[in-house]
This record gives sequence, C-alpha cells and structure tokens, in this order.
Amino acid sequence: MLTSDAGRLERHTTIRDLWSEALDILSAHYIEFVIYISVAADRTEPLVLTNMPELYHDAAPVTDPFLEHCCNSYEITHTGPGYLSAHPYLSEADRSFVERAGEVGFQSGLGIPMRLQGSTRFGGFNLGTGLDRSAFEARIVPKQEEFRVFCLLLHRKIEELMADTAPRETEFRDLLITPPDSQLAGLSPREREVIYLIARGLTRKECARHCGISPHTVAEYTKSAYRKLGVTNRKDAAAKLSYL
Repeated sequence: MLTSDAGRLERHTTIRDLWSEALDILSAHYIEFVIYISVAADRTEPLVLTNMPELYHDAAPVTDPFLEHCCNSYEITHTGPGYLSAHPYLSEADRSFVERAGEVGFQSGLGIPMRLQGSTRFGGFNLGTGLDRSAFEARIVPKQEEFRVFCLLLHRKIEELMADTAPRETEFRDLLITPPDSQLAGLSPREREVIYLIARGLTRKECARHCGISPHTVAEYTKSAYRKLGVTNRKDAAAKLSYL
C-alpha cells in the first residue's frame, strides 16, 4: 500500500533524493507523470518538481491551470485531456496547456491540492497516467484517497527539507497536514494530525515516525481525539473524516 511505502520518504535528507524515491514509489502504482508546484501566496517564488519539465518550456509554472482551478478547495480534481469535457470553464490557453501535457503522454490524472495551516505557500500535486478515462477510473480513482495521504506526507517532507535551508517564522513541526474543518475545531493541532493519519490507515508506529513522536504519544492523542469526536475506533473515525 502507498501508506506503507511512504515510510521510505523519511530517510532522505535532500529534496533530490526524496523526489527520486517518490517517483519510484508512484511509478509502481501506475503513476507515470508527477508534477509538484508550490508558490507563495502572491504566486511568486515557485518551486516546481516534475519528471516532465518540457511542459514548462513555453509556459511559466504559475500559469498552470492546476493552480487556478484545483487549489480553491481540498477536493481531488480529475485532470488531463481525458477530462477536458468535465471542465468547460477552462480558457483556451488552459485547454492548450492541458493538451500539451497529453502530447507528452499525460492523459488522465489526479489533481491533489496541498495546504498546510500556518504556511504562506500553496499548491499541490498533479499525478498523471497514460490511461484513458475508462481505465483510469477503474484502476486509479478507487485509490485516490491513498494517493492523497501519500502526497500529504511527501509534501510535508518537502517543506521540512526546504525549512532546513531557509527557516521560516513557523516551525515546520507546528504545521498540519490536515485540511481545516469546523468538525475538527475542538481538537488540538497534534490531535488533528494524528487522527487524520490513523483514520487513513497508518499504524501507530507509522504515524509516530511521520509526526516525530513516540507510538505511546500517538496512542494518547488518538484516545483523546476519539473522545472529542464521539467515536471509539479507527473505523468510526474514518467514517467521520471521510469527506476530507
């Protein structure tokens, strides 16, 4: 499973090695094309990681329609030429950009927004395949929440490594990987993070590794979060958070 594979991300100390590992993991799950874009709130300081750099030879990364149309909510968007008919609001320039991706081989994909609370940057991942829409919906879409969790953990690690070289006002470990939502408002920041990962299928040991805390502490946060959410087990917590 992708959540188990995500443990391999934690060992890396450079973005280059981390990105190479992520591409290897994702390719084993039929993801052939990966684009990560992160920009400052005013769309400056772009960070782009991708195995299809030719897509940006004639277009600045900040003009990628992903930023405009996929980062306004936390919903996963289906992308690529295979889904152009599902997005009639796209401008001609946006459609041309998507079609250029298709010429490289990107036919159908998942647009997964990433936003960490406390961060002034936003963006996310566009995970592409060469599959037609029918095959994509049979093979990839049923697992899109697994891809979301993997990308959240990868995004967190990228941000952590960036902070090592360019410290920010907010310590990275104070940031969350969970989207903001009123239903979780009663939970502490760490409770939100832990319950999100536990509900998504990570073991306590895996959760501890990604959060930089002990399995015992994970258990305590989980117990507290269960009580506040009015649930008693992982299954109920997953149902409660299924909309995230």
